[in-house]
Amino acid sequence: MKADRAKTLARNFINPKSYVAADGREVLADEDWLARKKELWDRSGGRCEAWFEIIGLAPERCIAEAADPHHIVRRSVRRDDRLSNLLALCRDHHLLLDERRIRSDRAERRASNA
Repeated sequence: MKADRAKTLARNFINPKSYVAADGREVLADEDWLARKKELWDRSGGRCEAWFEIIGLAPERCIAEAADPHHIVRRSVRRDDRLSNLLALCRDHHLLLDERRIRSDRAERRASNA
């Protein structure tokens, strides 16, 4: 993927491996990734950003402490480290989402091989 040099320079990344792609995605390395995680934790207040619903009740936000940054669009599909593509999740919600995706990926592979 080619970097947008002007946008990359404008972002003042610390690590030379961090860049803004031509399509606007950000790919962050080391200290730039750590800074992005801090932004994510600040946004979430340190709490999991997962919501769940119980039939008949208003949606509730998880009360657990955030443990992991989660990419909404998977890194393996299209790495994008922008804050808009990240959720702060507790370990349980992150494992739940990743397990669903693993099963989904396997089903997709089987269907494409048929």
